[in-house]
Amino acid sequence: MKNERKFKEFLAQYCDVNPSEMTDEMRLCEDLGLSSFDLMSLLGDMEDNFDIELNADNVGSVTTIGQALALIEGK
Repeated sequence: MKNERKFKEFLAQYCDVNPSEMTDEMRLCEDLGLSSFDLMSLLGDMEDNFDIELNADNVGSVTTIGQALALIEGK
């Protein structure tokens, strides 16, 4: 998946985890150490970098890398 690699490289800018070590089950805050501010910044930047539109319904459900990827993939 092209978007998966691109997203993990993008996500690595927000944490100290190598993209090759990231798994879909990793939690953005608990496992990657993102603060709530980092998470909101990440979600906003996702809209710009991946040309998606987030709303209150889908933002609240994003807690893992896999869930973020699902938003990017439009699932």
